[in-house]
Amino acid sequence: MIENTKLTALVASRICHDMVEPMSAIIQGLEMIKDGDGKADPDALSLLDHGVGKAWAKLEFFRFAMAGAMAEGDSELEEGRAVALKLYSVLKPELVWSAPAVAMPRPAVRVIVNLLLIANECLPRGGKVEISASKQNQGGEIVVTATGPRAKLKEATAMALRGEGEELTGHTIQPTLTGLLARQGGVELSARETPGDPEGKVELIARSASFRL
Repeated sequence: MIENTKLTALVASRICHDMVEPMSAIIQGLEMIKDGDGKADPDALSLLDHGVGKAWAKLEFFRFAMAGAMAEGDSELEEGRAVALKLYSVLKPELVWSAPAVAMPRPAVRVIVNLLLIANECLPRGGKVEISASKQNQGGEIVVTATGPRAKLKEATAMALRGEGEELTGHTIQPTLTGLLARQGGVELSARETPGDPEGKVELIARSASFRL
């Protein structure tokens, strides 16, 4: 069992890591304005706009996916759509939301939204992430598909999702938390890659008897 203090510290480490790039853009934009005697240089304003937008999107995502991960009650997959679309508006891949309405416990919504972030990390050169859902004999299945050049699920991430990672770090805390939340909520996670596909494809699959389409 992960100690709460260690879990909190690693979540904070992951958030800080993801905030470095947008905060650097904000700082650089401010420096350009200062060097220009406070004049509104278009390039400086563009940097500020980019940095603020990306920082806000990531903060909203982490608040929803991690800080709110223990929220209880019934919900729908749609609850996570707005925060996911906002996050992907500042990421390289395109997000295609093809899933119909799916009722599920609120913790399961956090699991799916976290899978969307993991899918992005499978696409180092950008591409497309699509979320779809289908009814199963018992419950339902949600598939997050990442397609793009050199799409690959890192072994450390796959192990963390399964709860098998030996070393917990700031890079593996998010998939570790995702896997932990899934197991607590009765969500079965699996991953499938397409070998030999020149474009590359990774499928992250979530199944649960609690998914109702």
